This record gives sequence, C-alpha cells and structure tokens, in this order.
Amino acid sequence: MRNQTPPIITQATGKALQLKKNCFAEVISAESDTELPFCLPGEEVAFERVQYPKRTNTYFKQVIKPSEERQLAACKHFTACGGCMLQHVREGFYKEFKISLLSSAFLEHGLNPYIIQPIKVVPVAQRRRANLEAVKKGDKLFMGFHRLQSHQIIDMYECPVLTPLLQNALPHLRTSLEELLEPFQKAKIFILEVDGLVDVAIEIQGISELTENQRSKLKATAEQAQWSRLQFRHRKIYDVLWQTAPITTRFGQLTVPVDPWTFLQASSLAQGWMQDIVINTLETSKPYTRLLDLFCGRGTFTGVLLNYGTVDAFEGDKKAIQVLSEASAELPLSAFTQDLFENPLPTKDLNTYDVVVIDPPRAGAKAQTEQLALSSIPLIIYISCNPETFARDAKILENGGYKFETAYPIDQFLWAAHLEVVGIFKKG
Repeated sequence: MRNQTPPIITQATGKALQLKKNCFAEVISAESDTELPFCLPGEEVAFERVQYPKRTNTYFKQVIKPSEERQLAACKHFTACGGCMLQHVREGFYKEFKISLLSSAFLEHGLNPYIIQPIKVVPVAQRRRANLEAVKKGDKLFMGFHRLQSHQIIDMYECPVLTPLLQNALPHLRTSLEELLEPFQKAKIFILEVDGLVDVAIEIQGISELTENQRSKLKATAEQAQWSRLQFRHRKIYDVLWQTAPITTRFGQLTVPVDPWTFLQASSLAQGWMQDIVINTLETSKPYTRLLDLFCGRGTFTGVLLNYGTVDAFEGDKKAIQVLSEASAELPLSAFTQDLFENPLPTKDLNTYDVVVIDPPRAGAKAQTEQLALSSIPLIIYISCNPETFARDAKILENGGYKFETAYPIDQFLWAAHLEVVGIFKKG
C-alpha cells in the first residue's frame, strides 16, 4: 500500500470582505487570502487551513467579531447542511445582495439596471418540493441534504424552508427507512406537496423490486402519515404502493397530473407571482391571438396563455408533452416535442406569433434567443432562474432591436444563491 502524507492542519483568522455570487466571502489573512461561506463583510472570522501535497482547503469555524447585519439562523443545521447559505443575514442586507446578483449581471452585459423592480421574497415554509438522500451507517440512518461542497449527508431533523406538511413527513420517512435500509445502503427520496396533498417517492440502491413485507410496511407508513401517494421507483418501473387521491395541479385552463419527479416551480406562491406578471403584461398590451410557449414543461404558463388565444407549446421532454396534450384535448393548444437547444425554432416560424413566453433551464437559451432576436414578434416574456444566462440572452434580444422594458426579480429559493427573474421585451 502506498504511504499517504497526512495533511498539515493549521488554525487561522482573517477579515471578511465582500460576498461573491456563490455567497462565499473574500477573506484576507496574514498568511494567504481565501474564500469562506457563512461570513459577512467586515467580520473577523476563524477558519481552518488543511494543506495537502497538491492542494489546500479552508473551512469556516466561527465568527470572532460579528457584523451588525448578522442574525441568528432559523435552523439548527445551518453551516452543516449545504442547502442554505444566507440564514445569518438580516432582511435588508439579504435583499440588497439578492438584487446585486441581477444588477451585477446586467452591468457585466451592458444592460440598464434601473429597470429592475423591487424584489419579492418568498417567506419561510413555502418550498413545496425537495430531493433528499439517506444512508444507513451501522444501525443509524442519516437522512437529509449534503454538507456544503461534499457528498456527506447531514442528518436533518428540521428544515424551515419546507412547507409544514413536508416537514411533518420527515419523521415518518426516517422511521420507515431506518427499518427498510440495510447497513451502508443508500436511498433517494423525492417529496412534493400540491394543494395540501403530500406525494412521496423512494429509490433504493440495489433494489429493483420490493418484497411483500416491505410493501406492507411502507403502505402502513403512508397511511399513518396521511400521505396522498407513495411510490417506489427502479429505473423506468413505477410501483404505486399507496394512493388516496389523484395528484394534479392547475395552470390556468389546464389541469395536469404531477409527481415528485415533475419539474414544478419550487414555491406555489412564486409560481403565482410569475403567472400574474404574464397576465398583467398581456392585459396591458394590445390584443394578441397567436401565442407561443417555449420550454413549456407541463404547462405552467401555457394554461395562462390559453386565456388569450391559440397556443403552441414546445418542450424537449416527451412525457411532459404527452401529459400536456392529453390535458388540453378540448382546448386550442398544440404541443410539440422538440429539443430547443439543438433545434431552435427558426425566425420564419417565430414570425407567425404575437407573443412568446420562454422559460429555459439554468443554461439559458442562447441559440433560441438568437432566432428570437431576428424575429418581428411584438412581445417576448423571458423567465429565468439564472441571472447570468438571463442577462446574456437579454443582451442578444436588445442587440436584435428589442426594448428591454422591465425586470422582475423573484426570490423563491430562500437563503440560497439562486434568483428567479422575469423580463419583458417589446419590438416595434
């Protein structure tokens, strides 16, 4: 066996400067500068430096001299769990930092930051979906999110960002998995709440099929916890163990089935805010009758657009389009499966529409935006969960002759480094 040189561990102190986009602070110290989480500008902090032969890692330990902007964290797992980065920040500073994520991206791409509207922040206990992991170590179960920048699972007993019904599901999941998992076996848990109905799904490492005894015990857990559905999944096989009601959600004129693997906005409150922006923009614009929804998913905005005319919807996920088509059989909607990254709609097709709503993943939609910029579509509503790629694509639209009228920041990922934005673009 090759001998490994043990790391050199030293203790250090430093002063935190500005927060970066990833919520880490620049920290200057006597020996060398670094970046640390859970710090605020102006604070004196202690940290640990772990020096390996080819790299050096630093780890936040404690605050020596706190900032006036610091507050007590809402969760006892803060700094251990990597799910939240900013629980220690007072509201005013927090909002300023979140806005800066958008304004700095605007300035970097030559956009006007003064069109950014006041931020709307989703309060605690509003997140309606989450993906957890679990592992059995000896007789003890560890269930929760990962430690920051680590694969280690932090054993989580509370999570203030989750809805109360999802928080109440945690102890039931823990009890069930403690009995179900073998030592060193892992599981993935997907939880969702829709309109007061709790939907739970589980995947277990190395298990393709549950025994009757396992099924019986899981059913008993679901019944006791008053969940509406419990599923076990192995690859493409879905085993519904317990169900008391259909799990559906309504988007405007559409009612579609959903499950814990379905993409939904993380908060129903934030979803409503975004839909209201779309509605208010259309209500205050001239009448439009041909509408297009790009990266439509299962119809978050498609159902709203149906109130204003005929809608075409495009999405790369075949299952989403199948569900959308079945839900809209009696409505003026045509849904198409198309990879808009590899095969964006061309300008000649785009020019047949009056309004486009586009809601791409975090990577943005550069190729599709380049086609949109060349089009004559009067109104584009761009929804994004990434200020950087949003600003990049917004500049492409501006260079194509679109007037960037307004940007609405929405913070639905409380205490995290993410930010939602809705932008309104008009031509002619």
